[in-house]
Amino acid sequence: MSLRRQIIDTIFKGRENVLKDIITRAGTDVSPNGVVTAPLGTFLIMDYNGNAVDDDVYINTNGTTGWSLIYDASALGHLYA
Repeated sequence: MSLRRQIIDTIFKGRENVLKDIITRAGTDVSPNGVVTAPLGTFLIMDYNGNAVDDDVYINTNGTTGWSLIYDASALGHLYA
């Protein structure tokens, strides 16, 4: 088994196109951790205009309500121009 296949199977539960299932969390500046449920490896983008969390990107780390911040837009730049 290739390393690519192992990563897809492990991190994304075998889902080939993980970018088609991005969640947008709008209207709140609260982290999704412990609140939003999603499959393992799902990406979530915070959409809270005018706040430091706007455009932060999280990835689901346990297949339920566990999330890790992987892109801090206030430090690295916003996603949208």
